[in-house]
Amino acid sequence: MWFLGLTSADPLDIAIRVLIDLIFMIVGGAVFAIFWVETTGMGPESTAQQIQNSGMQIPGFRRNPQVIEKVMERYIPQVTVIGGALVGLLAVMANMLGTIGAVSGTGLLLTVSITYKLYEEIAEEQLMEMHPMMRNMFGSE
Repeated sequence: MWFLGLTSADPLDIAIRVLIDLIFMIVGGAVFAIFWVETTGMGPESTAQQIQNSGMQIPGFRRNPQVIEKVMERYIPQVTVIGGALVGLLAVMANMLGTIGAVSGTGLLLTVSITYKLYEEIAEEQLMEMHPMMRNMFGSE
């Protein structure tokens, strides 16, 4: 914990390292988030098509995939960049403050994300087993 003054490093060296870490992780997080959204089918056109296929509609707009896509283009890119940048900032803050057990901040974020995804999958499987009607709704046989 460099802010307690228990290190012998020059404060300028610490500041430069923190600045480089911040820039690299925030920009890297934003770029990775954009890449992730585009490659996993969560972009504006995919989302608009999913909304159209599910029979939902945005109140005040026509039921047209192109119209829904234009609405999604206003929000998805900005939210993607902000979310990726915040995850990068969170990783840097966790690394700077030091985490319990000498785990890096990025490793901690990955662990929490993977554990939460596993929890979601287990909950979905239990829901499908407990309620046979849910299988028919989601198309699982």
